[in-house]
Amino acid sequence: MQNFDEFMEVVRKIRKSCPWDKVQTHESLKPYLISETNELLEGIDRLKTQNDSENLCEELGDVLFQVALHSVIAQEEGLFTIEDVIDGISSKMQFRHPKIFVPEDETMTSLSWDQLKEIEKSRKTKKL
Repeated sequence: MQNFDEFMEVVRKIRKSCPWDKVQTHESLKPYLISETNELLEGIDRLKTQNDSENLCEELGDVLFQVALHSVIAQEEGLFTIEDVIDGISSKMQFRHPKIFVPEDETMTSLSWDQLKEIEKSRKTKKL
């Protein structure tokens, strides 16, 4: 089993060394992200209809590769890193699950998912 850092090194090596991958952009990869997402959706259906967890695992890996590749490209462009992606989603999920992460905060725990999203949105707007 490889850890996440080793996986990211594989992605970086592919990006650097593969003639096809090294010229890809966020825009050029859009059709592949759509395709991989559709295959993931089919994998979810296959899990339900055929109990095919192996296919679902593979398709999740393909989507993860897309996320990793877009993150490597973004890092090359000086935009953000995979660590920023992970930090961002981790913070977002913690904020959106106050009953788990701040159960003592009665105000936050009383809010709905949509209300929490609105608070996030207003905070982002204020930063801009």
